[in-house]
Formats: sequence, structure tokens, C-alpha cells
Amino acid sequence: MRLSIVLPVFALLLVASTAISFLGYRYLSLASEYRARNFLHFSETQSLLSLLANRPILRQGDVAVAAEHIRMAQAQAAWCLDVLSPLEKRAFLWLGAGNALDLCRADIATTASALATLEQFDDPEIYRRTGQSAAFAVGLTLRRLAIEMQSQSLEFRPYVSATEAKLRRAVRLGTLGAASALGLIFVLLSRELIRAYHLKVKHSKELSELAVIAQRANDAIVVTDLEGRVTWVNPAFETLSEYSLAEMKGKFPGRVLQGPETDHKTVHAIGESIRNQRAIRKEILNYTKAGVPYWVMLSISPLENEMGECYGFVAISDDRTREREQREAIAAAHKEIEQQALHDPLTELPNRRALDLSLKDRESKRECTTIVRIDLDHFKYVNDTIGHDAGDFVLCEVGRILREETDAQDLPARVGGDEFLILLRPGTVSGDGVALAERILKRVRAPLIYQTKTIRVGASFGVASSADGILPTPELVVGADAALYEAKELGRNCIRLYTPDLHTDVLGRRCMARELRRAVASEEFEPHFHPQFDAYTRELVGVETLARWDSDELGFMQPDQFLPVAQRLSMIEEIDDIIFRKAIQSISELNADGALISKLSVNVTAQRVQEPKVLSMVREIKDASFRIAFEVLESVLIEEQSEIFQYGIDCLRDVGVSIEIDDFGSGHASIIGLMQLRPDAMKIDKRLVSRINSDRQSHAVLRNIIGIAQSMNLTVIAEGVETMDHADTLTELGCHVLQGYAFCQPMDVHALREFVASYRPRPWDLKRVS
Repeated sequence: MRLSIVLPVFALLLVASTAISFLGYRYLSLASEYRARNFLHFSETQSLLSLLANRPILRQGDVAVAAEHIRMAQAQAAWCLDVLSPLEKRAFLWLGAGNALDLCRADIATTASALATLEQFDDPEIYRRTGQSAAFAVGLTLRRLAIEMQSQSLEFRPYVSATEAKLRRAVRLGTLGAASALGLIFVLLSRELIRAYHLKVKHSKELSELAVIAQRANDAIVVTDLEGRVTWVNPAFETLSEYSLAEMKGKFPGRVLQGPETDHKTVHAIGESIRNQRAIRKEILNYTKAGVPYWVMLSISPLENEMGECYGFVAISDDRTREREQREAIAAAHKEIEQQALHDPLTELPNRRALDLSLKDRESKRECTTIVRIDLDHFKYVNDTIGHDAGDFVLCEVGRILREETDAQDLPARVGGDEFLILLRPGTVSGDGVALAERILKRVRAPLIYQTKTIRVGASFGVASSADGILPTPELVVGADAALYEAKELGRNCIRLYTPDLHTDVLGRRCMARELRRAVASEEFEPHFHPQFDAYTRELVGVETLARWDSDELGFMQPDQFLPVAQRLSMIEEIDDIIFRKAIQSISELNADGALISKLSVNVTAQRVQEPKVLSMVREIKDASFRIAFEVLESVLIEEQSEIFQYGIDCLRDVGVSIEIDDFGSGHASIIGLMQLRPDAMKIDKRLVSRINSDRQSHAVLRNIIGIAQSMNLTVIAEGVETMDHADTLTELGCHVLQGYAFCQPMDVHALREFVASYRPRPWDLKRVS
């Protein structure tokens, strides 16, 4: 067991034992004084009782004598209480003398009552109240109180005797404990002296071994005195610093090793630790004798003797130069990775991630923000005609223009292929964004020279600012997009600001988007049917399916109202599936009731033709009372279609689907494309049909189109037949099927049922052909 623990324990035991002995002797003498005071108290009460026994009826002269005996007795009891301090009273209570003290308090009260009784010796009220003389009554009362006082005096003695016995035992115990503690302390000190001698021998050996280890250690070691002056260095220090022991001895290491690039805060912290004799560990830049910088991890610890007193310091330096270089290389690589993660590699502008972080920062600080959205016009043409290298050149030039036209606090970013966005500095308004956009537009529209080729591009701009109070910061990008979309719709190469009117339109589209999602989920879309008639017999030969949406919130809507929004939401396919399924079911039910509609035409996109799902839906149709016709826009004859598209057409033909070209004449379809597709029917655009009787050129063009169709054995369908004159003329020109308001308007399935039941065809008068 350690002496530092045991010795204080035995010392404490010695102190406690000595204190117990001292207090025991102190309180034994006090107990003797208590016994003497008790004897005096008993003597006074005995004298008082003797006086009262000799003279039961008090006389005037006896009163003073009796009062003196009572006061003397009271003084002894009061002394027993007053002589003790509060701490001594608690000690007496612990020794069991509490009852004795209570008797003293009771005796003081009794003597006080006796003195009060003597004061009534001449009181005439006593006689009137008791019928006895005052001297007799006072004598009787005083005798009773004197007996009570004597009884209390007798009861006090045993408590004093018991307390004296405990105090004698405490004195004996304290004396024995003190003697034992002294003996044990002597034994322990003797053992410790012997142990200290052996430890000294052992430490001498260990110090010799440590000296050898320090000499051979790889870490540099410096030992200093209490003031910080070098007393010894090991060879590793000499190798690292190029300073010898002779050069360093007596000098302050910091003044020799530290240089201009050494961190002053680190130096100050080391100095504070040395002054306060505290250990410290810091990385610090030092310099060799030749002035070459090197990094070390410096650990300084105070050296203490056996008494715990500091007599110097030891400093161990671990060379961290290579590790530091590696850390700096890693930090540089990390910085480069961050640069790449937040910047576009082509233009070196910040990317969308950097923009999102800046927007979140602006939002958290609640700063007014302005955004300029930029989209290059005709950029695809540059890639397609000159090449992608030229496109990259244009993007880099635009990036350079954005950097030159923006301030240091602005953030120009590339967020897509040819899409850019500028986050203006805090506090800007929409006018600042418009002015910036005008400068950029002027420079972007200037011709660019790439490998002797002149490149011209334009740009459309959308500007939105939270300072206008229309949109909060998180929605500014959406607002700028909406303004940009409007700029493109208005002819490109222009700037549009996100205004309250545009905000109303956007909210309307959002409302429609929300309603569209709900309508698709609940399949609210219904097919309407526009009947088609044989041009000669005027019999009903088929119906074209049209999508209609009766929204509870937005009302009854035509396709041109909701299909553009549905296309942005990628919901066209789902809506087409709903209309197709419901149309098949409706026509099947009508034919089952005897309607005999022989053809159901459905509008499809080129993309839908290529989807296996559409082919599967057609194969699932079990009703053979009508055939399916897919109307494909004329644009498929202009655009280069993939082999998958042609494969889809062939598969649909194999399951009995007719292919019709819709809106023929609205574009620039080639005859070669028409021959390659080999459709079953050609549907003439209604804009040609509407002018057939008022414009000779339209009439001639339509005649030629019908002639081409007839030469290819195609069925010719004319839509947009507004009057019966149109119908007659188209029949004369050779159209096979007519569709338009001259016969009826599009209708739902219930109206179609009634129309089929009531319709009576009126064949065209063949005599009018001549």
C-alpha cells in the first residue's frame, strides 16, 4: 500500500485519538465541576427544606433567607447550562447527558416559580381567595417546590456519573489509539526509508537505460531547465535541426528554430504552457540551420522531482514534414473535387448544385433575390451543321460573356445543355435582371468565328425577382422558367419578366396539372365521337374518337386546353389508354344494340405506335363488329422514323389495324415518305377543306392531292366539312369519306346512340356530277 495513502490515514488516526484524549480530559474536569455544582444545589435545597420544617408558617425575616437559598440553587443549575458552547452541548447530548441538561432547565423553571411564590408573601388576595393567611399558603407552596428541587438534584447525579464513565472510556481509547498510531507511523516511515533507498538504486539503473534510449531515439529530444534554456539534446535532434549540442546549450530553442512563417499563435500557446508549467502538444514549423523549413509535432512536458516540483522541461519532436505534404496534397485534391462537383467542366461556371446551395443560403438569410434564366436559340442547329466542337465553343463563349457581364457577387451557372442561369447579388430587383439580360443578349447575338466559319445564335431570357413580391426565393427558378417559356413562344431572342399576369397563368397551369393528376387517377376523361360518312351514300361508316374532360373544378375542356399541360406532365399515354379503352367499350355496346358502326378511328403519336403495350391492348379486343384505325400525324412522313416505328406499323397491320395519315397537307410531306409508309387512308387537313369553294388555288391543290391518293389506292377522308356545298364539292373531287359540322358535331356515347337511331342517309345526287 502506498505511503502517500497510508501515512495520512495514520496521521489522521493520531490526530483523532489525541483529540479524543484531550476532549475526554477536558470534559472529565467539567463533569467533576457538574458534580460539585450538584452538591451545592442539593445543600441549598436541603437548607431551604430545614428552614421550612422548623417554621411551617413563614415570618417576615424568613423570606429573605429562603430567597437566598433559592437563588443559590438556581445559579448552580444555570451554570450547568451556560458553561457549555453549542458544540459542547451537542457533544454532551451524544454522550447521553441530554436528560441531565433537561433537569437543569426544569430546575431553573422550578426555582423561578419558588421566587415568584415568595413575592406573594404580603398579598391580601390570597386570604380572600383561599381563606388562609399568606404566610401559611406561601410556606406550603414553597415547601412543595423545595421538595421538587431536591428531587431534581438527586436525579441529576446518575446522569453525571454515567457521562463520567463514558468520558473515562474515551480517554483510554484515545490514549491507546494515539500510541498505536505513533507506532504504526514509525514502522511505516522506517519501511519507506528502506524502500526509498532501493528505489533510488533502481531509478539510477532506469535513468541509465533511458539515457541510452534517448541517445538512440528517432524522435528529436530536447531537455531544458526551468527557464527554458537547453541543457541537453539527443543525436536525432542534431540530425533533424543540423544544430549540435554545443550550439544549442544554454539557448532558448524557440529563438533558434522558429522562423518568419512560424505561426505566432502556436508560439504564444507554447510560451503560456511553459510559464504555467503545463504539458502541451502542437504542430509547428521550424527551420534547420541552413534555413530549410520542416514541420514537427512538438510535445512539451514538465519534469518533476520526488517532491512534485518542476525543475525543467522535456520536448519531443516528431518529424511531420512528409505527412504535412501529404495532407496538403489531399486537401488540394479535395478542393479540386469540390471544384468539379460545383462547377461545369466545359465552361468552368458553377453548376446547378452550386446554384441550389446559394439559393438555400439566400432563403435562410431572407435576402431579396433576382434570377435571370437564359436558353440559347438555334443551338441544336450549330451542333447538327457544324459539329459538337463548335457547339462547345459557343457554350464557352457564352460562359465568358456571363462572367464578364456579371459582378463578383453574382452567380452565373450552367444548368443544362444550352441553359444558363444567373443568381444576382442580394438586394437586386427585376429591373437589374432585365438590364443585365439586355447586355448579354446584345453580345450573344453578335457573330462568332469558329475555324473560319461564322456562327450566329440568339438567346431567350426569363427574369424573376423576389423583390416584386410575387414569388418567394425557392420558387424563383420556376418563375424564371415560365417567363423564358413565354419569351420562346413570342418568337425567341427576347426578354420576358415574370409578371402578375404570367403568375396567374402559371397558377392556372398548376391548378390544371393538379386536376389532371386527379382526373387520370379517377379516369374522368371521356371519349366523344365525330361520325364519318360515305361521300356518295352518306351512310355512317365510322367515328373518330376525341378526348373530352368535364372537370368539376375547371369545367368542360377541349383537348387543346389540357393536352399541352398533360404533355409536359408526361400523361398523354395514360389519357390515351383511358380514352381507347372507354371508346372500345362504348362502340362494342352500341353495335351490340344494333348500331353497326364499322370503324373506330383513334389519334395516336409516332411514339405510341412503337409501344408493345398498344399492340397488346388491340389484341385484347374480342369484338369483331368494327375495325380499328390509327390516325398518325403527317409529320411522320417528314421526320426520319426508326426501324422500330416501321416494325410497330407492321405489327398493327397484322392484327387488323388500319393506318391513316391525319392532317395531310399541313406540312411538307414527301411522296416517297407516303409510299414507304403505305397508309390505308389519307385525311386532308381542314384548313384546305374550308377554302375549297372560295380559293381556286386551294381547290386545285386539293384536286391534285386526291389524285395522288387515288393513284396509290388510298381512301381519302376530308375533315372540317362545314357546309353541304363543301360536301358536294369534295364528293365531286373524289373524296370517299366526309366528316364535319355539316353533318353533326362531336358527341358523347349517349348522344351518338340517339343520333344513330334517328339518322336517315340522303345519298348524294349523282346527276350533279355531269
